[in-house]
Amino acid sequence: MFYLRKKLNYFLLFVFLFFSLAPAAIVHCEQEKPEDAAPQRKPPELAPGKWEPLFELGENIYPSLVISTATIKEGLWDDPQHIGDKWGTIGIAVRGSQANCPVTVEISGGNFIKPSILSATLADKGKVYFLYPDLKYDYEKLLLVRQTVPEMLSFKVTIGKNKEPEKTVRVQVRSVNECVYNFVDSAGNVRDISYFFAAYVNENHPFISQILKEAMDAKKVDSFSGYSGDKESLMAEIEAVWDTLQRRNIHYSTMTASADDDNPYLASQYVRQLGESINYTQANCVDGSVLMASIFRKLGLDASLIELPGHMLVSVSLDEDGKEKIYIETTLLGQSTLEEAIEEGGKQYEESKGKFDSEKEEDEAYNIVNVQSARVLGIIPIKDSSIR
Repeated sequence: MFYLRKKLNYFLLFVFLFFSLAPAAIVHCEQEKPEDAAPQRKPPELAPGKWEPLFELGENIYPSLVISTATIKEGLWDDPQHIGDKWGTIGIAVRGSQANCPVTVEISGGNFIKPSILSATLADKGKVYFLYPDLKYDYEKLLLVRQTVPEMLSFKVTIGKNKEPEKTVRVQVRSVNECVYNFVDSAGNVRDISYFFAAYVNENHPFISQILKEAMDAKKVDSFSGYSGDKESLMAEIEAVWDTLQRRNIHYSTMTASADDDNPYLASQYVRQLGESINYTQANCVDGSVLMASIFRKLGLDASLIELPGHMLVSVSLDEDGKEKIYIETTLLGQSTLEEAIEEGGKQYEESKGKFDSEKEEDEAYNIVNVQSARVLGIIPIKDSSIR
């Protein structure tokens, strides 16, 4: 895989915890702390010829996940009991009334989902199958969602020759800023999907060109050449970016995580888009990391997001081969030099170095997401709908 990711065979033990390093004056991203470990999730048990609506992420639609998976090449489901959209999170659980039972399901919504149909044949009468139509979302509408709004979904199902009574479910369409990074699916499997943080890295955002122009206007550098120059010139370019963000008064600001209080099987994090961080001059550790990773990507540099429990850093390679990297503590924006931010970031990385490829369950929150590899996989930047 493109990111350092542990095997997904552990139950979700915790949502990222809030903690701080007082001596270093670092305030880490504040996120919700669960009361207790969630009960084990199990697949539904259905009698022959019965069905029920199925929501892998609770009764929610997360625009960021919908948009990110629209072009992703790797599927979530890869077994014969899961049929339809390989990244489906809304569908039905159904058990056929006979062997080789035909089933048709149609799902539609009032504002965000056009009627979407899937027909399948269920081979085994004794098994419960999971059917996910390829939902026809209105992506432009989803991009505009900044606060939770309701949506009514309609489920129409035919099993064999029997047309079942229609069912409707009211769901929540969450903010496009909410990034789901971990959930337990309907079969009880942990799905660590924190690589979707890479969708908030937007190297094509028009604000980045303005940042680079301001850096050159300040005479910090004459141009940005990336890996075409030597290490000294590259470090000067990175420092010019840091100083420009400092002059814009972009500083650390915590924001409570957008945890789904009604769903113990899911963890999510609020992430500002670049326009919000720049316009409002605020960024938490995730915001600052995706902001700087976006700028580094624009310069043609290889950048990664470094996940720690309750915290995130950004790393950037100083050579095309990735042999030398620096790690930047972005929460020091607005109060420290780049040198100090690199020193602090490097210290935290070294303290956690042995945990990124660990198989221990207590190390599940230590991960590295390489943005370029995410792009190769098909995870594209989420469009900033505030920019016209």
